[in-house]
Amino acid sequence: MAKDNYDDMMDRSKKRSSRGGTYDRPSRGLVWTIALGIAICIVVIIVWYQFFPNNPERGEASALATEAIAKKVEQVADAPEVLPPTAINVDQKAPTPNASDTVGPDNQARSLSDTKPMSATSSKTVQYAQHAVAEGEDLNSIAALYSLKTQTLISVNQIRNVQAVKPGISLEIPDRDGQLYTVREGDMLSTIARKYSPNLGWKTLQELNGLKSENLSVGQRLFIPDTSSQSLIQMTDTSPIQFQKPAQGSIVALFGQPHTNPATGVRESLNGILIEGSPGSAVVASAAGNVVSAGNEVKGRGKFVELSHEGGYRSTYTHLENVEVKIGMTLSKGEVIGSIGTSGTSYDKPTLFFSIEQSGIALDPSQFF
Repeated sequence: MAKDNYDDMMDRSKKRSSRGGTYDRPSRGLVWTIALGIAICIVVIIVWYQFFPNNPERGEASALATEAIAKKVEQVADAPEVLPPTAINVDQKAPTPNASDTVGPDNQARSLSDTKPMSATSSKTVQYAQHAVAEGEDLNSIAALYSLKTQTLISVNQIRNVQAVKPGISLEIPDRDGQLYTVREGDMLSTIARKYSPNLGWKTLQELNGLKSENLSVGQRLFIPDTSSQSLIQMTDTSPIQFQKPAQGSIVALFGQPHTNPATGVRESLNGILIEGSPGSAVVASAAGNVVSAGNEVKGRGKFVELSHEGGYRSTYTHLENVEVKIGMTLSKGEVIGSIGTSGTSYDKPTLFFSIEQSGIALDPSQFF
């Protein structure tokens, strides 16, 4: 009985296999399901690689690019200085820029910070050379030799007696025309610069004189460029006569300072000094001498007096209110010649113009008193 049952089971299996093979292959639905799943996986993989590439070559290229950028940043950070505008970058093969393109931001900033007020000479410290006066030379010929004004040599060497410039004397020769200025109480570099030129800045004056700071001391000598000027030594400056200040008052304009000529209205260097005083105050002979000229110019010198002195000196007094001497008179030092005024000018206050010259060369009166 048991055998029959077993055989029956075997027979039924064979029948099922012969009818449809239900257990030998999967159904069509299952196949389509599997295929769809595979397709979805393929799409997901494609999308992944599209947006999140994992290509080793691309990754290596990206790493190299990052490394190159990092090196450039490091080079810029460690660079000791900016290359000149005209230098060619070897990596970029850049052409040499035009002159108009060579000013970069750094150069612009440097140019602005270094800008100074305009002057007629270089802002470097004035330099001096020594010249031994030879036989047959005089101040005029020596000045011409160095392309300087005669007055420059007189002021630089503090010469008060032109006739004392003889062979064997050593003169200091500056490298430009200029003028001596002796610092007075209350002076500052800025105020001194403005006295001589609105374009002469205090910084230029400081550099020109080799000053380490802006501090000045009374009696200090400064070189003022472009008129006539300074020295540290005294030599042929002994005058055969002594001059005194011709009037009481303040010196309001210095020798060589820009000044408007009342006769012509032209701006020019003052070849004397201006002394501002009280109305009616006396003007006296600065030294003993003879009255060689006197008169009145309606516009210009106004009422004036000229005296001649020993040693070839000549002194002039102009803009007087009145004149108390006549031509041919001999005056003693300190003798009254008139009073201070404004004749020949449009000045608001009484102002005396006083000058000293020797052999036709104007000298700085303030060096004599």
